[in-house]
Amino acid sequence: MNRVNNPLDHSNRADPDNIQGLLSGTEPSFAAVFEFTTMGIAIISLSGLWLRVNNPLCALTGYMEEELVFKEIHAFFPPEEAENLEQCFAHLLSGEIDTVQLEKKVIQKDRTTAWVEFRISLIRDLHRVPLYYLSQISYLSQKTEMERKLAESEQRYKSLIEHNPAGILTCDLKGMIRSLNPAMERILGFEEGEMVGKTINDFWKQENQAYDTVDSIVSNTDNYMLRVKHKNGEKIELGLKNVPIIVDGRNEGIYVIARDITQHNKDRESLRVAQQDLHDTVRRQQGMTMKFRKMQGTFIHTLCDGELLYRLGFKPSNILGNHLYEIWPYPLAANIETYYRKAWNGEENVMYEATFRGITYLTSLRPIVENGRVVEVIGSCVDITERKQMETELRETKDLLESFISNTTDAICVLDLQARVMSVNGAYEQIFGWHQSELLSKPLPIYPDFMEEQRKEIYDMLKAGKQISGLETVRLRKDGQLVHVSVTKTPIKNEKGEIIGFAGITRDITERNRTEELLRKSDKLSVAGQLAAGLAHEIRNPLTSLRGFLQLLQNDVKGKQHYFDIMLSELDRINFIVSEFLVIAKPEAIHYKQSDLKDILQSVTALLDTQAVLCNVGLLLEFETEIPQLVCSEMHLKQLFINLVKNAIEAIPKEGQIKLTVSMQGDNLIRVRTEDNGCGIPEDRLKQLGEPFYTTKEKGTGLGLMMCFKIVEAHNGTMTIQSHLGEGTAIDVFLPTQPSGQSIKELP
Repeated sequence: MNRVNNPLDHSNRADPDNIQGLLSGTEPSFAAVFEFTTMGIAIISLSGLWLRVNNPLCALTGYMEEELVFKEIHAFFPPEEAENLEQCFAHLLSGEIDTVQLEKKVIQKDRTTAWVEFRISLIRDLHRVPLYYLSQISYLSQKTEMERKLAESEQRYKSLIEHNPAGILTCDLKGMIRSLNPAMERILGFEEGEMVGKTINDFWKQENQAYDTVDSIVSNTDNYMLRVKHKNGEKIELGLKNVPIIVDGRNEGIYVIARDITQHNKDRESLRVAQQDLHDTVRRQQGMTMKFRKMQGTFIHTLCDGELLYRLGFKPSNILGNHLYEIWPYPLAANIETYYRKAWNGEENVMYEATFRGITYLTSLRPIVENGRVVEVIGSCVDITERKQMETELRETKDLLESFISNTTDAICVLDLQARVMSVNGAYEQIFGWHQSELLSKPLPIYPDFMEEQRKEIYDMLKAGKQISGLETVRLRKDGQLVHVSVTKTPIKNEKGEIIGFAGITRDITERNRTEELLRKSDKLSVAGQLAAGLAHEIRNPLTSLRGFLQLLQNDVKGKQHYFDIMLSELDRINFIVSEFLVIAKPEAIHYKQSDLKDILQSVTALLDTQAVLCNVGLLLEFETEIPQLVCSEMHLKQLFINLVKNAIEAIPKEGQIKLTVSMQGDNLIRVRTEDNGCGIPEDRLKQLGEPFYTTKEKGTGLGLMMCFKIVEAHNGTMTIQSHLGEGTAIDVFLPTQPSGQSIKELP
């Protein structure tokens, strides 16, 4: 008796299901059968553990008893077998069945498998409570094994036929149909019962065919195609192959294997049509399509066609199979080869231009990559000859336009719809002082605050599509000065007529206005000169006589001296006015020499200092920098500054100060500024200062300030006047240290 699970052996391992106790009350014959039968017997716990095994079972599995007991039974079967075994245990435990007999593969200790017959029963107590499973395990007999293998083979065969996606039909050598699989039923639309027992000819007879379809099909040993009618009446095309059925060396029939190739043939025809369409498209396209490969280190063309190819004087046969140097002149071929090499090395969108026989074309190359390497390169070419000509014309026009814009003296600016600067030319920078980089994408800063309404009105008109032409106005320079300009603005439209921006042309008319002003003053001066010439000669002679007689009478009449003083004073005043008339009428030549402006101004202040003190006015002369000598007429400069200081003294009603400040402006320009805190001059009168007979003084003639302008102009200088009513006046005289053309200057 096996001692491993002996119920009397209390030194044995744990018995969780108390099988030893349960067996202790059984008959002795059961223990003898358990130990000495040739069949493998095992007791299995309800939880699936081997509890007791006999020697035949150990021999069958190759394991020792201690290697089996208290081990999971599922571990000794393949996974699919173990799952099925688990289901059987569940059915036994539920009472659905009492005994189950299975054919199973068991895994032996040497990891080989053996087929066994496995019979399992559930042992219960008197109260029908499950105790354990009793199993009997034995090898399958050789005959049973062969039957099983045959059954398996038949199942495989049947599965191959039943589940084959190809239609399979069996028939005898006379074409009598024996069977067909589901796939053939789907292909033909007929069920097996509708076809078995009939001949192939009943279903596959061909139209306009004289010979027997059965003989032609049965005897066919090659792949062939038939057009047959589906059950629904639709014509279908079958691709067929016959396989002979050989039994004991004799051909008893054939398997007809069929595939529905109707859609395949349609697709193939569609592909053929598409390929033909593609060929026709490539051939008739205006450009050119080509392909090339690298063979033995040389680029060989595998495709080339299109209208451009023929315009270049070639045919496809001139290109296909040839390399670059067999097609193009050497310099052109060498240039093209560099781009071919780039595309073959995997670079995307390689593009180049080439010109041949007066035709310029653009080529785009793209590599075709398979499995990470370039196998071919496709190229597309378009004729750009006309475009290149247009580009040349546009470039010339653009260069001409840019030259015009760059070299014109008019300021030109282009704005977007929000009136932000897109570009300005050099003249714009020169006139207004802003550089283009300071203006880009910003509104124009040239509008004075008091002209905001005009700015809005201008842009409202432009947005409405109206043009503004020749508007004379003022604009603001970067340095804060106002400049007189003539403005022309127009909307910019695209090809659809939509306004996309604004263009402005601004012309600096400051010099023109100055010239017009000078001409106007010159006209007045001319008239005044003619008048003065006549009046001076007509008045001066009587005045001389009157003054002489008054001087004679002055000695004889006593007590009336103050009348004579008044009369002589008024006659002297008339004589002074006549003298100024003569200055206008008779030009005077200026003689220049090297002089020191510092001495000139100091002599002027010394001369007028007493008069200034009498009028309660402080006179101050200040030199901010060293002043070089200048070429000038010393007498006329003294006259200039005497007139300016005297005018300043007369403009101060009570007490005040006059300051002469001398400084250098650059290397060769001297500025002399005369500032007073007098009554000032209204803004509307500033423009008229310097005109003959125009004066702001009660007894003035206006000729003195006119002479000042003439003296400054004769020295190639400029004079500007700034004044604020009630605050005072500042007059700047700018004199070059070396004026040009002194010998030809004359002072009227």
